[in-house]
Amino acid sequence: MTTASVLPVLPLALLSSHVSGYDLAILAAYLLFLASMGVVFRRFTRGSKDYFAGGYRQTWWLLGASSFISNFSCWTFTGAAGIAYTYGLLIFGVYCTDVLGFCISYAWFARWFRQLRMVTAMDAFRLRFGRFNEQFFTWIGFIRSLGFAAVWLIGLSIILSAAFQFPQVPVICVTGVVVVVIALVGGNWAVAASDFIQLLVLMSITIVVGVLTLIKLGGVGAFLHQIPADHFQVLRPAGSIPYDWLYMITALFSAIYDRNDIQRAAKYIPAKDSQHARRSALVPLVGYLIMPLFWFIPPLAAFTLAPHLMEQKLMSNPGEASYIAVCLVVLPRGMIGLMIAAMFSATIASMDVALNKNAGFFVKNFYQPLVRPRASDRELVLAGEISTVVFGALIVGLAMSVVTGSKISLFDAFLYLNAYLGLPLSIPMFLGMLVRKVPRWAGWGTTLFGVFVTVVLYDLLPTGAGHAAVAPWAGEAAYHYAVTNRFVMTNMVGVPLIMLFFWCTKFFYREPAGSAYERDSAEFFRRMKTPVDFDKEVGADNSAQQAGLLGRIACIYGGFIMLLVFIPNTPADRIGILACALIPLGVGLGLLTYARRRRTVEVFPNPAAL
Repeated sequence: MTTASVLPVLPLALLSSHVSGYDLAILAAYLLFLASMGVVFRRFTRGSKDYFAGGYRQTWWLLGASSFISNFSCWTFTGAAGIAYTYGLLIFGVYCTDVLGFCISYAWFARWFRQLRMVTAMDAFRLRFGRFNEQFFTWIGFIRSLGFAAVWLIGLSIILSAAFQFPQVPVICVTGVVVVVIALVGGNWAVAASDFIQLLVLMSITIVVGVLTLIKLGGVGAFLHQIPADHFQVLRPAGSIPYDWLYMITALFSAIYDRNDIQRAAKYIPAKDSQHARRSALVPLVGYLIMPLFWFIPPLAAFTLAPHLMEQKLMSNPGEASYIAVCLVVLPRGMIGLMIAAMFSATIASMDVALNKNAGFFVKNFYQPLVRPRASDRELVLAGEISTVVFGALIVGLAMSVVTGSKISLFDAFLYLNAYLGLPLSIPMFLGMLVRKVPRWAGWGTTLFGVFVTVVLYDLLPTGAGHAAVAPWAGEAAYHYAVTNRFVMTNMVGVPLIMLFFWCTKFFYREPAGSAYERDSAEFFRRMKTPVDFDKEVGADNSAQQAGLLGRIACIYGGFIMLLVFIPNTPADRIGILACALIPLGVGLGLLTYARRRRTVEVFPNPAAL
């Protein structure tokens, strides 16, 4: 899940007492390793399309890895772990919603987004609804994504500060600099490549943590036996917990438009062609089917391996430390640093994507069309680099203002703003790809109507007037549920109303035949349904170079983990470290083999001619 609605508050003594100098050195080396990705992939950037859209040459596995890891943050190992610890297998139902969303992406939307042939996602708003909508959604999108990135950065800084007893401000600054360097120097290529490596970090350590946890407990049978009986119930009665069966059902529907709105479509833009875009959706789809099985073994094992967790007085929700608490029990020296690096990876991947995306929005959807229409390609890249630094500074500054000034209200204000804008921003473009003849104001008009609906549900309904208007005919129990389960009501009431509003705008469609708006709309749908021919439209395939370079980097990273076997540990602990190294090594060798085969095909395209 991509939500960051819960900032983890970790028990400092619990984490810092288990962290050694080895772990600090490992994390420092990892940060330098990530920062170097921008320099390494600078060679792939030759113009603005490369910088903002990967030159439309990225392979499905590279794009899919970036899509998967940028879809969540360290909330998975704190907030989501807390849900698993408190409510049990229900957490797997929550993550199944992501699977459904990416199934829809694989079936339709992934290839449709690529076939729109955009540089940024906001190009689609301009083509579908006109210039005003482009600017409207661009600037609101800035607020939303910058706020998300700041919250992710704060959550990560809490974990790193707890681990190494560093003040949060320096941690925020250093982390922000690493993110900016990755996005600044290498652009979209460096972002995608660093995301790929970070996914290997995440997969290797979390799989090993899950297996070591099962071994520590004595096997799968012992693991299942120690889970409380009520934790096996996925669908809970309505009103019994915040995540009841109504929550689960409505979350399924929200995942469809949330994973397939135009804001998230940017991840498919750099794909080589329609099929690569479509297949890239398989990576997060399969990832969300498999990886939660490893992610949530530790919090569900905390009842046995961290039995005194609920006695932690420094935490408002001790369950959020369940994953980390179990890691401290099962991981050998050195691997704590890798575990923290995995959490770092889960957060930084979301931030660098947001940074590169915002820079693209600013340059291609504001600076070039409105300020410098005749700007050279080099000027556009320079503007992208400058805006990347500026947006990075804004993210760091926003995070620091919350931390240093204890301005919790600022954090709350962002969450409130996201609740108001997240849904209204997602629906118009989602439906805009399905409903053809709607007026040009349908985009921004639906968003404003969505804000109005949220105001009614969030502000007016809980008041005395709201109670007097609703409770008499709905009943006190239903009214109480409505005001205490806003997410459910938003999806049960808000979503249908907003969708109905958008659909009804078609009755106000009065565009004359042959108007510019009608022509652009027709072009939008023509592109959307026309497959991309890579050889004719893009050319200069560099799949072999992508695989070769990333294969070498993965092998280097795997080799670095192999060196950790020399840290003083038991033979069993060293086997765990070795297992953690095998995943990036195996992937790296597989990519190198693929690169060699691709080069052979490129040099000798017709084997019969040999």
